[in-house]
Amino acid sequence: MIAFLHGEIAGVTDNSVYVSCAGVGYEALMSATDLAELPSVGETVTIYTYLNVNENTGVSLFGFINADDLRMFKLLITVSGIGPKGALAVLSVLPSKQLSRAIFVGDEKAITKAPGIGAKAAAKIILELKDKIQPEELTEEPVGKPGNKAVPDAVLQEAIVGLTTLGYTRKDAEKAVAKAAKEGMSAEDILNGAFRYL
Repeated sequence: MIAFLHGEIAGVTDNSVYVSCAGVGYEALMSATDLAELPSVGETVTIYTYLNVNENTGVSLFGFINADDLRMFKLLITVSGIGPKGALAVLSVLPSKQLSRAIFVGDEKAITKAPGIGAKAAAKIILELKDKIQPEELTEEPVGKPGNKAVPDAVLQEAIVGLTTLGYTRKDAEKAVAKAAKEGMSAEDILNGAFRYL
């Protein structure tokens, strides 16, 4: 079992990172948000991992910057019909904190933002995982909702993902979106407004 990788980033692709550990190179598949958070090639990184063995696709290593995202990934793949790639797609749109909140409140629309996840799959995720979400996972103030702004999490996350795909770090994207978001705004409106804070 490979619990984590700690080494130098040797390269990054559209969906994975190469990490050099003691002379051995490992490829770990990662979510779009985690890939955007990685330091530059040549820098040291620690990535929590999950080793998946499938008789059809072989052996795959999935990586996460945050241990909470790894935990949520493991929960997601227990849901019938949700495989490792589907779980990674969900976490690309909703990191663990936001996903926990979406599951707890039954926000199917937020979960269906993930590629390949329809309403039935989202409903199944909520049904099968709601009892496994701990109350302490919901204590963090939702990103982009200072002052109780009535902006749905799904809209905020769409704007954040839009910024990370343009090359901004998730931390900077979250801060900019939090400042730009106002009640009634669409993800595109928030995205456009966020640029002035970057």
